[in-house]
Amino acid sequence: MKVFLLITLISLLLGIGALPGQFDIAEGEVRIVGGNASTIEQFPYIAQLHLDNEFACGACIISPKYMENIDNIILHVGTTKFDQTTTEAITLAKVYIHPMYNDTTLDYDISILLLNKDLVFGKRISSVPLPPPNVVLPAGTKAIVAGWGILISRGNLPTKLQAVALPIISNEECARRYVDSDETWVFDRNLCAGYEQGGKDACDGDSGGPLTVDGVLYGLVSSGIGCADGRYPGTYTSVSSLRSYIASVTGL
Repeated sequence: MKVFLLITLISLLLGIGALPGQFDIAEGEVRIVGGNASTIEQFPYIAQLHLDNEFACGACIISPKYMENIDNIILHVGTTKFDQTTTEAITLAKVYIHPMYNDTTLDYDISILLLNKDLVFGKRISSVPLPPPNVVLPAGTKAIVAGWGILISRGNLPTKLQAVALPIISNEECARRYVDSDETWVFDRNLCAGYEQGGKDACDGDSGGPLTVDGVLYGLVSSGIGCADGRYPGTYTSVSSLRSYIASVTGL
């Protein structure tokens, strides 16, 4: 079946440069620090996006649908390894960008992608459930982040999928941590997660990947300052707060 995917716009544009009519964004990515090796069977809804045979970012499979063709971006699904040879390459067809996306503050940092080839769902490829609209997760809620991003700041990419557990931080506390920053902003469309002592986080390359709670997709890796720095929690696009937009495009 053909599918919708969710991804953060910052990660998509960093990966592909600029699609016609889109924005230019300065370099900077997000990937997993302090986690453990995982398997695609645990996260069958995560996908790798590649541009010109180079890894760009992650994405999340959410639902069946049709699409048209954008042939310079390749999707790889159903693989634990960071390896383009182990899966079939699938091209993207169409990209829906949130009309209120702000390329300075990264507010409304979400895009919906469509593939131009059917996927066969199974143990290694599946969709992730979406949350109800406008859910505010309590501080301390355990969330799981997964991706193929670097293992330490400025480090190398892993050979296998990584995952890490992080506690949710309230948006009020998160905004306080970033109050003096001119690089990251915290909006109602964000979630924040991380440890006060640092050491565990998403990092460069995990952008667009999933933050789940009890197997439900509540967040997409978006931005932050550095990696696993306890002063600055990771910020995520809140899927729950943008459910009306997702529904307007996908019908979900």
